[in-house]
Amino acid sequence: MAERLRNLGRYTFADVASYRLKQGPIRTLSACGSLVVVALYLIAQMVGAGKLIQLLFGLNYHVAVVLVGVLMVLYVLFGGMLATTWVQIIKAVLLLCGASFMAFMVMKHVGFSFNNLFSEAMAVHPKGVAIMSPGGLVKDPISALSLGLGLMFGTAGLPHILMRFFTVSDAREARKSVFYATGFMGYFYILTFIIGFGAIMLVGANPAFKDAAGALIGGNNMAAVHLADAVGGNLFLGFISAVAFATILAVVAGLTLAGASAVSHDLYANVFRKGASERDELRVSKIPC
Repeated sequence: MAERLRNLGRYTFADVASYRLKQGPIRTLSACGSLVVVALYLIAQMVGAGKLIQLLFGLNYHVAVVLVGVLMVLYVLFGGMLATTWVQIIKAVLLLCGASFMAFMVMKHVGFSFNNLFSEAMAVHPKGVAIMSPGGLVKDPISALSLGLGLMFGTAGLPHILMRFFTVSDAREARKSVFYATGFMGYFYILTFIIGFGAIMLVGANPAFKDAAGALIGGNNMAAVHLADAVGGNLFLGFISAVAFATILAVVAGLTLAGASAVSHDLYANVFRKGASERDELRVSKIPC
């Protein structure tokens, strides 16, 4: 798919979808769909960024969200696609290194034995051995299949992911980039179950990471950040927090560019005002940012 998309020489998903179909309706539908996905994804990312800043600096949550939003808008406006690409490259390297070290320290704690890892996690978790069974997220095979298909095809079809195919030099590089990206993502997902059981063992059973009500400080999404503190102290906590923030910055920057492209290129230049110049597209793209 990567090679075929790159060979088309287009800019956005709507360009590809409307290549052999009726331009106006398909572009409008594709752009609106992209904007809906971008909006929903941005909300989740901003919530995570606000919680992270609130945990690290003690700021009010709403103030943290506003500050992060302003920072990310300025970054996209002045940096553009080049800066967004570089921050994604750097954060990917740092994230892989940080997750590898975290998983290594967890395994070191249990003597590099998966049996010890699972046993200790089951011993401290309130549900005991039940944590080894399928979770409560899916209740039946149909739901499991639906979730699997959504995670597999939905992720690949995200607007800011598809946009990456159009930023490489040629089709061969597009195919190569997908190969490496898939390999790195697979490796990272292998690490997540080690990190998850490590968080149950080292964070869930440690009252230092909980508030007066017994809930995890900052919410359950901060488990990996607390695990970094547990295995590497303040220095590693700062590193993982910076990587987490860079990850959010990279995703939000990509989403912002995808949304701006949908408005300026797909809707403005190809639906509402056909034949608009690149200068006009650039001017309009700054408005949704």
